[in-house]
Amino acid sequence: MEDRRTREARARVEAEYREVLKSSVEFEKKIRNRWREKNREKNRRIAELERRVAELERELNGGATRRQDEPPA
Repeated sequence: MEDRRTREARARVEAEYREVLKSSVEFEKKIRNRWREKNREKNRRIAELERRVAELERELNGGATRRQDEPPA
């Protein structure tokens, strides 16, 4: 009788452990995915800013004195 109750209690504890472990893994996956997406956004923004800086440097080095949207004089 005692042996059966011990096995049942052990089975309940193991089932609860598996559920906690499963939810913990899912939570960590969500955090990693969110971090990866934010990192991709940051990298896209950096690339965009680097392109803009390169464009501005080309304009400065080319002696451009007017903005691209201004009509020539």
